[in-house]
Amino acid sequence: MNNVIARNVSDKDACGQVAKSCGACGSCSRPTRTPKSEGDKNTPVTTTVNKSMQRSDLDQPASRDVVNRLFDLMRTMQSRGVPYSSWYGQTDAWPSAWEHINRGEDYRPHPGNPDELRIPWFLLWEIAWLTAHTPMKPGSRVLDMGGAGSLFSCYLASLGHEVHTIDLNPTLCTLVERQAKAMKWDLHPQVMDMTRLDYPADHFDHVFSVCVFEHLPVSGRVACNGELRRILKPGGTTGFTFDYANPQSFGRIDTPADVHRQFVEPSGLEVRGNAEFNDNGERYLETPSTFGFGRFTRWAARLHAFSTGSVVRSRALSGRTRYTFGALLMRKPDNRAR
Repeated sequence: MNNVIARNVSDKDACGQVAKSCGACGSCSRPTRTPKSEGDKNTPVTTTVNKSMQRSDLDQPASRDVVNRLFDLMRTMQSRGVPYSSWYGQTDAWPSAWEHINRGEDYRPHPGNPDELRIPWFLLWEIAWLTAHTPMKPGSRVLDMGGAGSLFSCYLASLGHEVHTIDLNPTLCTLVERQAKAMKWDLHPQVMDMTRLDYPADHFDHVFSVCVFEHLPVSGRVACNGELRRILKPGGTTGFTFDYANPQSFGRIDTPADVHRQFVEPSGLEVRGNAEFNDNGERYLETPSTFGFGRFTRWAARLHAFSTGSVVRSRALSGRTRYTFGALLMRKPDNRAR
């Protein structure tokens, strides 16, 4: 890992005690305004929260606050020899060439990132966007689906929340046990299929998932979202990120209508913020299976992807193979308050 010297932070702040400045407010001050952020409780944030990713989102005060906290946490875990998984869900010290290609030819590192090799700015955006736009009371019970061992789960636990994380990979669940013991976090792993959520009703204050849904078939996405209303407490929230406009054949989240059909409709939850997903047109990531060095190898890769059907054929031939991430925030209605 790349150890970068930066501003000092106490172990108490970095490893999990809830700071008074975290800004967790627990409720939204106005129904027409996006909930105040965890990182900047005094500054209103944009109402367009259900959207595709933009690098400039990280310049918002609430996002910058979360990113700074993430950097502090990463340095603390590195200094204690406690690993976390990469944006690919791996614990290897060095990423594969596939991962680097996936970042795109014009990828630019985020300034000050102490682990740029494994945590690109895309993942910083996902974590910052979800947490900055989700009001969370101290000690909330949180579920992170498919994120065992991830920096996101570690960040939530470092804020003092009771974090439950599920994954199909038992090795990552073992890593979570190591993290919880070393950092003294309230962090609980379980091997579980996110399409079969084995939890009681009204159990969680918040449910998150960071770029996992696209790896499920559409039927699995619908099944998982269909369980959310049951396991969430009244007034509980969800926050998801996912591949958006990924041309690979498994993607199939390409339009605002797809987002509504695969997430909102089966969940029965209310959308927080803007009702319709906003696609800003920015595309940052490259599809590795269609990448090549030079015109000849690139066309050869596209033809192979076309012939195997691994990429939507029209996009393979046209060369429109870049994609992005998207975020969606929802809430379970609290009928008790009415």
